[in-house]
Amino acid sequence: MDILDRFIGNARKSVREGYYSGRGRYEGGRVSLLKRLCQDRFALVCEIKHASPAGEYSFSSIDVEKAAADFRESGADAISVVVEPKVFKGDIGNIPLAKKAGLPVLFKDFVICEEQIIAAKDAGADAVLLVVKVAQRLDLDLDGFIDAAHREGLEVLLESYDAEELKCAMRTDADILGINNRDLQSLEVDIGRTGRILKEAGGADRPLISESGIQSGGDVRSVREAGADGALVGTAIWKAKDLKALIRELKGGGADG
Repeated sequence: MDILDRFIGNARKSVREGYYSGRGRYEGGRVSLLKRLCQDRFALVCEIKHASPAGEYSFSSIDVEKAAADFRESGADAISVVVEPKVFKGDIGNIPLAKKAGLPVLFKDFVICEEQIIAAKDAGADAVLLVVKVAQRLDLDLDGFIDAAHREGLEVLLESYDAEELKCAMRTDADILGINNRDLQSLEVDIGRTGRILKEAGGADRPLISESGIQSGGDVRSVREAGADGALVGTAIWKAKDLKALIRELKGGGADG
């Protein structure tokens, strides 16, 4: 058993408890994350995450609307909102608050059923995270989940942990690919995973985001040079003394050279 089993167990419990139902419906428009990644510049996705799974920090509350505005003003291209409530202390209600910044918003969770996809759409998300390893571990119909997201008007970021999973992801109709740099056994992160996995898989055939472990402009530059088209950063932002300054540094790392 690894930490993913714990996350899956928590997701099942949240579904049973009705966490994803009866949340109301967002009536605003959608903003494409894919288009941001296809603008011929490195995209920075900043994450609203109340707690780190490795215990690096935990906040009882975050002013989500202000944080989203700060992200936009500092140069972020999109916002990821972690909605998982048990470990990450997230809330689906943060999605419409983040949408006020006018940037694409990613619904980030451990999706195990279509009810969660509908909840993402109803909350106003523009894209939803799916994870190859979750689908494989639970024998889920990954293509069916991607189709369901597309029917709801959502783009799909499909996350991989190794080269075989990335190859699997490239056989789907996911809009965007992701590589997670965090080891599920130890929770340690190694941003070199992005380059190694891309090399083993023979590159990516669509926009790809490097996720986890990115802390500086130099790290952004490293994953960009390895072949990523964007980076998703959460923990470093919330540990920073000056959130806006770090975001500007991160954005600068994607613009160098």
